[in-house]
Amino acid sequence: MSRLSLYIPLIILLFLTAGFTQAMAQTTTTATGKVLDGATNEPLSFVSVMFEHSTIGAMTDDEGVFNLQNDKGYSNLIVSSLGYDTQSIKLTPGRKNEGLEIRLMPTSFEIEEVVIRPNRERYSRRDNPAVELIRKVIENKADNRIEAKEQYKVERYEKLTLALDNFNPNFEKNSFAKKFNFVKNYMDTSAISGKPILTVSIRENISDYYYRKNPKGEKTVIKAKRQEGIDKALDDGGSLTTNLEEIFKSVNLFDNNINILLNRFVSPLSSTLGVSYYKYYIMDTLTVAGDECIDLAFVPVNSESYGFTGRLYITLDGNYSVKKFILNVPKNINLNWVDGLQIEQAFKRAPDDTWVLDTENIYVNLYIVKGGQQLYAHQSRNYDKYDFSPPDIGEAFDRLGPLHMLPEATLRTDSFWVNNRHIPLAEKENALKDLVTELRKVPAFNAIIKTVEVLVSGYIQTKPDKKQSLFDFGPMNTTFSANKLEGFRFRVGGTTTANLHPRWFVSGYGAYGLNDRKTKYQAKVTHSFTDKEYHEKESPMNNLSLMHEYDVYTPGQDFLFTSKDNMFVAWKVGEPVTHMQYIRKTVLQYDKEWLNGLSIKGWLRHENNEAAGTLQYSEYIDRNTLRGIKNFTTAEAGIQLRFAPGERAFNSREGKNSVFNLAKDAPVFKLSHQIGFEGILGSEYKYNHTEISADKRIWLSSFGHIDATVKAGKVWDKVPFPLLILPNTNQSITIQPETFTMMRAMEFLTDQYASFYLTYYLKGWILNRIPVIKWLKMREVISFSGIVGELTNKNNPEVNPVGLYRLPEGTRPIGNTPYLEASVGLENIFKILRVDYYRRLTYLDEPNIKKGGIRIALRFSF
Repeated sequence: MSRLSLYIPLIILLFLTAGFTQAMAQTTTTATGKVLDGATNEPLSFVSVMFEHSTIGAMTDDEGVFNLQNDKGYSNLIVSSLGYDTQSIKLTPGRKNEGLEIRLMPTSFEIEEVVIRPNRERYSRRDNPAVELIRKVIENKADNRIEAKEQYKVERYEKLTLALDNFNPNFEKNSFAKKFNFVKNYMDTSAISGKPILTVSIRENISDYYYRKNPKGEKTVIKAKRQEGIDKALDDGGSLTTNLEEIFKSVNLFDNNINILLNRFVSPLSSTLGVSYYKYYIMDTLTVAGDECIDLAFVPVNSESYGFTGRLYITLDGNYSVKKFILNVPKNINLNWVDGLQIEQAFKRAPDDTWVLDTENIYVNLYIVKGGQQLYAHQSRNYDKYDFSPPDIGEAFDRLGPLHMLPEATLRTDSFWVNNRHIPLAEKENALKDLVTELRKVPAFNAIIKTVEVLVSGYIQTKPDKKQSLFDFGPMNTTFSANKLEGFRFRVGGTTTANLHPRWFVSGYGAYGLNDRKTKYQAKVTHSFTDKEYHEKESPMNNLSLMHEYDVYTPGQDFLFTSKDNMFVAWKVGEPVTHMQYIRKTVLQYDKEWLNGLSIKGWLRHENNEAAGTLQYSEYIDRNTLRGIKNFTTAEAGIQLRFAPGERAFNSREGKNSVFNLAKDAPVFKLSHQIGFEGILGSEYKYNHTEISADKRIWLSSFGHIDATVKAGKVWDKVPFPLLILPNTNQSITIQPETFTMMRAMEFLTDQYASFYLTYYLKGWILNRIPVIKWLKMREVISFSGIVGELTNKNNPEVNPVGLYRLPEGTRPIGNTPYLEASVGLENIFKILRVDYYRRLTYLDEPNIKKGGIRIALRFSF
């Protein structure tokens, strides 16, 4: 469920409009139909259909179908395509013009003595002037992109608008909708489709962007930032805004891959794949904002893959510069929740003749249920005040991290925004605050917002207004769980907020198991050395905390990205896990983060471990004599260094490791060391334990990505098995990262190891090319993981038993053969479900093992 937060705006808006009936007011002129080849009656795809004298238009899909509407009074359609005569179609104004069949008659024309004919003929790259042109553009792109400059600075204005698209409920006939009758006073019209829209959220910021070629670096200094809309209350620490910024990143056409909607699309200017991935067609020559350009159209060879249809406007000055471009996605692309995507960028010539980005517009129509209410998103960016010798560039690059926000950024007045916006807000956008005020007066709306707020944050506020809540109950997904020792487990907890004190926080929980009838608990006090807005884990952290806990743990089952009490991991499969421990621990911990991706964690811990369930501690007095040990105690000091260059701040309650953090591209390196002290506060063992790891998401252009993790560790001293390294296993039905699924809990142990976890998300690379199967839009997933290690003689009770514990039944050292397992799976089943089959590859002759098994997960992705 790692991408659920991506759809929070959709969920909110669909709840809000529940009960509304869709009845279009017939002041709109609509046109739906199909474009056919006049000679063969075959449907024509990628045909341009536009309202005459307007910018409202679209391209036909693979079946030749189009659907347009406007309320601006346009009533003529212009239909055009390469190799066909252009047609003008007269419509009936203010009516639905449905079932149109438009037949284009083929023609042929010459460009540089090469004849271009309709696209049903075989496409050839050899001696194709369009291909020769794009090769020249690609060849010169390094000189034409602004990154060829040594340095520059530009002021950037960004606005993200979210609106209900094609929104026209019948307020009079629906009793629920009547409560929102005032909403029609705030409705507007889409600049792209001409459909009625209701703006519900706006995010704006003004920033200075700095670029330096050598040493290469980028800095963004946010000077002003504001947000208004119905989702403002749900933006827990700005985490929703951070994710939206990640989804709607600025596009760089000159890169080989275009990063948008958390995917990688092959750029039509890709130096490696462009010519083989796309078909190119010279359409015309025309004037674009005063510059003579060639109109170059392109479509992907495979319309299901991650590519674009669109137009490039190439200057005729001999420099092969891009003056403007338009990108769209094909209808059949294997992309979820997106009904339409259009990206436009326009460039302008700076005084020194450098082509620089002027404007960028990204339009996306999103949906949850096909045919249901859609969400319209418009991300606009305007660039001004280019400076190629900025005097403050040194000061900018002295700041830590790629992104820096000035303290006064969120405190800007309305007059500041009026005077500094590059483009004024539309009338209905300016009225958004009034719309929210009126919505808040409707009890049903407030109930919906509070419900969604709990789903997003996992916590229940004790006051209706977040600014007044002193204590929040949660996380709610840990309220109920179960295990073999406790049986059914009930837990309740919560935390104070910055409204009580901006630097002091108290949190904890109480839990009770119906089988063992023991009360478990945790209490934690945290002091932040900086003021927080709401919760203690807001970035950058500079916290000192003291925690005491008594609870049940399972050795060898440490879920890294979810709580052990998460109700979704309580469903176990395979052999029951009965080796348990009661742990009583006290931890004093310091956490410090810097904006450059570096963080440090140091701790002092005192811990008592008591065997529970079927787990027993039996110490060797000599080779043949054992004595039972009820529990043992350790005292340790530890430190962990974490470095994630380029990582963005993420202010959720779970911190940067939250499953809701969509920014996963930054590499993460960790190094930790623990020292155990014998004889201090009853501690019985001296030990040193070192761990090192690296995580990286590796993108393979449009062919998916690999999530890779490598780890290594070593215990340097002689210690009993609970202090050795137990590979992390997963006995739940859900897929859990960085675990071994077919390994039994505590099956292996080691005191030095190296492991790896590789998961390849192919994004339909193979299935998109299989007839019939491709229409299911399923995607392939492959994983491969393994661990190699050994138990040295000093910690092997069979070799050197005195002072060590007998190994539990079924536990053994890893041998000379690495433990390996792999999986193959399908994701995107019904757009939300992933199912993997895991197979154990080594140690197949061990008793009581399962060689294979099914695991599932909910996975939401574009």
